[in-house]
Amino acid sequence: MKTDLPEYAQVVRDLPCGLHPYRHLLPRLEESPVARRIGSTSTPLASLIDGARVLIKSGGDYCFVDVQIPAIVLFVEYYERANPLDLYLDLAHELTHLRQLAEGKELWDRSLHYVDRPTEIEGYAVAVEEGLRLGMNEAQILQHLSNPWLNESEVARLRKNVERFLRDGASSSP
Repeated sequence: MKTDLPEYAQVVRDLPCGLHPYRHLLPRLEESPVARRIGSTSTPLASLIDGARVLIKSGGDYCFVDVQIPAIVLFVEYYERANPLDLYLDLAHELTHLRQLAEGKELWDRSLHYVDRPTEIEGYAVAVEEGLRLGMNEAQILQHLSNPWLNESEVARLRKNVERFLRDGASSSP
């Protein structure tokens, strides 16, 4: 997978466990083309990034949004070992969830399967669009969409949902 990333996609990888401003991990995100898709009219990107926090902690190998804090929880094992492109895309995906949360959207709607949740589809669409722009091929996209809790057919369904989201002209300001 491509790891020669532009400066704006370089994640600072030497922060200790604890709560950090999002800007400390991705200080130049606003320079990225992906930024246009993350921000919205009601939640401008600069204010979203200024308020966003990332909790680095031990205990796992992925990241998610804790709606109670609210913050992105990033497990140190993933933070230290993840492919740089995957980590960048995941942090963009999770920032999208923080925007959705700020706009009152339900991130953990259990009435829908994970791959059918509009919030997840949008978060993955942000990552897929940016990944493709940075040179990922389809196999790499499918690998990025794969999670331990999804089987192959669910990953394929998620990919179709993301493709539909991007194709149907979802605006850059949801």
